[in-house]
Amino acid sequence: MNMEENILGGYATIKGYERFDGRPSPSNAVYHLLPVTDKGSVSVVVTIVGASSGAAAVVIAITDDGFVVTKTTGTWGAENTTTGGASVTGPVIGGSFAGEASAQYTNLAADEYRADIAPVGAGVCSGPVLGVWYYKGIVYAFRNKIAGGVGMFRSSATGWQEVSLGYEVAFSNANTNTVEGDTLTQGGVTAVINRVVVESGTLLSGVNTGRLIISAPAGGNFAAGAATSTSGGALTLSVAQTAITIQNPNGRFEFLNSNFTGNVNDVRMYGVDGLNRPFEFDGTVFVPLNPGSGIHPNHIASHQNHLFVSYLSSILHSAIGDPYNWTTTAGAGEIALSDHVTGMMRQVGSSNVAVMAIYCRNRTYMLYGTDATEWNVIIYSDDVGALPYSIQKMGETFVMDDRGVTTLRAAQEFGNFMQSSISQRVRTWLAAKRHLFSDSHIARDKGQYRLFFVDGSAAYWTINKDRAAMMPVSLPNKVLCSVSTEVFGGGDEVIFFGSDNGMVYQMEKGTSFDGNNIEWYLELVFNYSKMYRGLKKYRRITFDIIAEGYFRFSSTYALNYNDTNTAQPNITHNVGKLDYFFWDNLVWDNFFWDGVSVSSMSMETPGDGENISIQINNNSDYHNRAIFNGVFLEFSPLRMLR
Repeated sequence: MNMEENILGGYATIKGYERFDGRPSPSNAVYHLLPVTDKGSVSVVVTIVGASSGAAAVVIAITDDGFVVTKTTGTWGAENTTTGGASVTGPVIGGSFAGEASAQYTNLAADEYRADIAPVGAGVCSGPVLGVWYYKGIVYAFRNKIAGGVGMFRSSATGWQEVSLGYEVAFSNANTNTVEGDTLTQGGVTAVINRVVVESGTLLSGVNTGRLIISAPAGGNFAAGAATSTSGGALTLSVAQTAITIQNPNGRFEFLNSNFTGNVNDVRMYGVDGLNRPFEFDGTVFVPLNPGSGIHPNHIASHQNHLFVSYLSSILHSAIGDPYNWTTTAGAGEIALSDHVTGMMRQVGSSNVAVMAIYCRNRTYMLYGTDATEWNVIIYSDDVGALPYSIQKMGETFVMDDRGVTTLRAAQEFGNFMQSSISQRVRTWLAAKRHLFSDSHIARDKGQYRLFFVDGSAAYWTINKDRAAMMPVSLPNKVLCSVSTEVFGGGDEVIFFGSDNGMVYQMEKGTSFDGNNIEWYLELVFNYSKMYRGLKKYRRITFDIIAEGYFRFSSTYALNYNDTNTAQPNITHNVGKLDYFFWDNLVWDNFFWDGVSVSSMSMETPGDGENISIQINNNSDYHNRAIFNGVFLEFSPLRMLR
């Protein structure tokens, strides 16, 4: 539990996760030592302030040498504190601890920063996070508002900030001078035009319908009738403006980032939730889309320069290069299928064959072609589909359905595909979890496909060239929705998930489950040491370990399938500890020569048996990730069993 197969071999303990709202990450917290001559009545956790300097710090621990502090501001001198009457000598000292003490103080500092981070829409929202997404370096989250509807929030240096969705007003017969950035005017009422959404016809013809996305009107409200814009625009408004809202609560959001113009700066965020209109967002302007009256899609994809959405057992697509236009005369269309669509994923094609997999609950289709004039839908599988939100692509496409986890990969011939299962050996485990499935994502850096369930359990599949290894994971916070992507402007991977408590968490961060211990254990199979039915005297086992920071673990063993007639060990060894460092990161005189990050650690294993099983475990909130590359067994052959 709570281990993963390392993509380069061996088993590794999993990394933690921590809450996120855009403020400093708890795991990036630092601590310092503030020397004191008199500790006064200062206790933890309090904020102390220098009476002379005004410097401040939060005390997270008290040692013989002074106060261990974090959130330090200003410059401390020799002075008293206004709280607790302590006498400090200042300034603060960094790098004063190593090994376990350093790991513990770093964890205490993280706890202090963790308390600052709030749920999405704290005070104005309730319930679970309905969707989380990453767009141009900012995390966006959606949650039900107490006053009604759904709020959209962006992460910031001060926490979650609600996004203003603006206003919309319908128009007809606009001319080409109706442009974004202009001021719309009707009598004494004005507003800035943020987006011109043409939904039928063209501006060039002057015969069209659509909507303007505008700022809050000044001078009153617009009304049906003629209006103008700054650059000579002329149009007819159909009705008064309305505030844009995500009206219906409790949807489940799905997103993508796509570009329909070819301009590198025009990548925009698109989303659906099954209960409201789909939308486009560019970081500033929120544009509801209208694929059809009363159509509230569940799933979304971008393929061949069309925006695709699914609704019940149909998929609909926009005009080519125009996610605003859903009229058939402009090239939009609808394809009806015979089962409820659960997701869509583009596949590898060729220079003249484009293909997208369309997953339904119980079957799979392939869509070939480039536009509405040549779409060709082929049923690929009559008995294999996908659960909603289980479809992920990492070279191959991975999905979960009633029969387990299957992969879809391109065959040797372009446009053809091969499907296979990777979950036969854990089929019983998955079958018991199938009805609890909640979400999935990939972890690119680790070559993993991950499945999550509403009871807090998860399955991490590490995909190697010759096999797929599943390891079970147990998390104290439910993963209800997630996003895994690369950092905007860089290649590093970031993973965020939303939970039922309204929090967004960042995965692969820190040494704890948001402050809770990570309990992990691994029990290896009984090993015959290449001497089947041979009695052996086991003497010692040696672990080959790589650590990413301070780490320790406990180990024991069992003999002869833990047979009660065999003398079994009744001890658990605290095998050893590691402390990781980089030479280039050291400060002279502030490091310890005995720190190691790669080690061979041994423990005695007295006992006679035919085979041995090694068990390792730990339960901590400050130990770092480590990789167990292997275990070396030392034994003496005795005799063959009779």
